[in-house]
This record gives sequence, structure tokens and C-alpha cells, in this order.
Amino acid sequence: MSSPALLNDRITVPLVRFVLPVLFCVFLVGCSSGESKVEDQLAIVETNLQGLRSAINSNGLRNATFIRQYASILKSKRPELVPLLVELEKDATIQGPLFAGLQQRYNGLKDGSEHYESWTGKLVEAQKLNAATQRDAYNDALSDTVNVLADLSDGELARVNALSNSAEQSLNNSKSYGKGSQYMGNPHYGYWSHGSGGSFWAWYGQYAFFSSMFGNNRYYYNDWAANRGYSYYHDVGRNHYSSRSHRAGMRDVDNRARKQFGSQGKYQSPYARNRGGSTRLSSSSRGLQTSAFKSQYGSKSSSYRSSSRTSGYRTSTGASRGK
Repeated sequence: MSSPALLNDRITVPLVRFVLPVLFCVFLVGCSSGESKVEDQLAIVETNLQGLRSAINSNGLRNATFIRQYASILKSKRPELVPLLVELEKDATIQGPLFAGLQQRYNGLKDGSEHYESWTGKLVEAQKLNAATQRDAYNDALSDTVNVLADLSDGELARVNALSNSAEQSLNNSKSYGKGSQYMGNPHYGYWSHGSGGSFWAWYGQYAFFSSMFGNNRYYYNDWAANRGYSYYHDVGRNHYSSRSHRAGMRDVDNRARKQFGSQGKYQSPYARNRGGSTRLSSSSRGLQTSAFKSQYGSKSSSYRSSSRTSGYRTSTGASRGK
């Protein structure tokens, strides 16, 4: 008579031989299904990018039109700003940092040059790109540049999709960081440079005129984080218009500030509270605004590490007067 142990062995071995192949097949099917979801999202993103490219090149985006018009007006009124205005005007083209950044992220997903540990990470990034390349959301994202130009006019040109400068500061109890403050903390325009006194904002070369024309004031991350005003990038689109490396860079800068100032009770996340000041955003942007504050810096599950270059990180509807 066979022992219970022997009977168990006779049952277990065939069972294992059957179950393992089944589980392996299920795993392969899951991976295949996941990759197909990524491809489906990328196909939508590609279509969205083509539509944006066409709209930009045919003057079909309202805020891109404002950028061109405002830049042209300021060139004649403030010729000393022409080098800066030439750069800002690029935001209304496919050569601008906003569109170019989206295209680069799409290319990285499509050709595999951006490595992900699993298809789930790729899918999340593809979904972010899908949302960011919606025409209405992209048009709203250009509002920061429109409003920077409006502020450079000292109130002669209207802001769009945002309160006036004075109304916004009153609403948020925010500080003024000079013209171009909507760009501070946005890695498309500069980066946080690290020093013994903390991280301070440094403009990329083509935007350095923002610093030089206003006295080369040094603005520190910890002060800005607690007192920043509203911008579309930070309060609506940050998680969708930032690359993985940019998001990793933001976390790095914030972690530095937390370690340096947290024990002194002087640390505050720049995203601890949402800043008010937006007006008449599209439904696409309102969806991004909801997700922007679900977590302060987006998903932290990725093991992605930024490089040393990026760890510092690089009158209309809703219009209001800039002063």
C-alpha cells in the first residue's frame, strides 16, 4: 500500500507540470495585452501630435496667435527685449519647448529609447501624453507664455485664462518674482542650481535676459515654494507636460530642500496647496488640474533616475489686464 507522502508526490508532480505552463501562458497573454494597450495609446498620441502640428502651422491655436501678436507689438515698443521675444515667440511654433518636449517623449516611447521596467509604466506615460496632446489642453498650456508677454507690456496687453497680476497675488498671498515668474520651476526654461544656501533658480541661456534686466536677483527654491503664484504649468499641467527626467529632477530638488530646511520648520512643498487664478480653462485642462494635485510630484513608483543634467532640471476669452 502506497504511503500518503508517495501519493502526494504522484499528484503534485503532474499538477506542477500542468499549472506552470498555464501560468506562463497567462503571463505572456497579459504582457501581450499590455503592450497592445500601449500601442493603442501611442497611435492616439501620434494622431494628436499630427493635429497639433497642423493647427500650429496654420495659425489654428488661439493662444499661439496671441503669442505672435504680443511678441510683434512688444518688439516695436521695447526693442531692448527683441532677443528674448524671439525666443518666446518660438513657443507658438513646433520648435518651441512645449511641442518639442511632447514629440521627444513620444519618440522615446515609440522607438524604445526610453527604458521602462514593465509595460505598465509605458502605459501611464502614454496616457499622460494622450492627455497633454489634446488640442484644448495644449492651447491652454500656452497661456503661461501669453501671460509672460502680457506682463512684459506692464498691463497694456491682456492676460488670458488667468487673473490679473495684482488680483492673483491678493488671492494667493503670493510674492512677486519679477517678469517671467510663471516660468520659474518649469524645466523647459531653466533649472534649480544647488548651493550651500539652498537651490536657486537659473535661467537657460536663451532666457537669461529675465535675470539680467531685473537686477540679477537670486530666487531660492524654499522661498519660492512657499510663496509662488499661479501658473498653468505648476497648477494644472505639471504632471503631463514634464518628462520622466524632469519629474525625477523635481523630486530631487524638493528632497534636498526638505532635508536642509525641514528640521528648522522652514520647508513647504510648492504643491502643498493649489494656487487659484485660472479662468475659463477647457474641460481637458480641468481634468489635468484634478490629477495635478493627487500627488505632489506624480508617480514615485518608477525606479527611473535622472541624469546630472536633468536632476537640476532645465483681449480674449478669459482675458484680464496684466496689472
